[in-house]
Amino acid sequence: MSALAPGLLVAAPPLGDPNFDRSVVLVAAHGDEGAFGWIINGRDVMTLAELLQRTEITDRRLAVPGVVRLGGPVSPEQVWLVYRTEDRLDGVEGQFEVGCGITATASRRVLEALADGFCPRDIVGFVGYAGWAPSQLENEIRGGAWLPTDVDAGVVFDVPRDEAWTAAYARVGATPMAFTSRTVGSA
Repeated sequence: MSALAPGLLVAAPPLGDPNFDRSVVLVAAHGDEGAFGWIINGRDVMTLAELLQRTEITDRRLAVPGVVRLGGPVSPEQVWLVYRTEDRLDGVEGQFEVGCGITATASRRVLEALADGFCPRDIVGFVGYAGWAPSQLENEIRGGAWLPTDVDAGVVFDVPRDEAWTAAYARVGATPMAFTSRTVGSA
């Protein structure tokens, strides 16, 4: 199987894992050591302004736009920021291009820059991430749990969270109903 990153994984209905039910995962890395990414339509857990206070970057309530979502069940204490590559900060290590104009980081320096006025056009925070051991994701795809597709920054940043699953299915060229199984005419 070819590399799945950058890309999207669309959860097939019903996936059977409450961590990933109706989820869309932005796959940031995939290779011999496994895969990882973030659930882009995970539930909102706080605002970016609240994150800056909780991480003690600032003690003031700043007008920083953006939300922090549950990015996956692995390392929920870890914070990731995902934003458009055109807004990447010069001279800050730890930023990496996921692909298709999307950059990610776990750098505290970027949080500090947000508190100092850095305001990317689009930014989403994630707590935790989705991770797979070597060959685990490939086996789940073969088993029908995930539909891989290409990624577009518009799906990550422009589509409302509650519409992401349907929008991602449209990228696959299918609808969720195409994957429900039932036998018609059985006695």
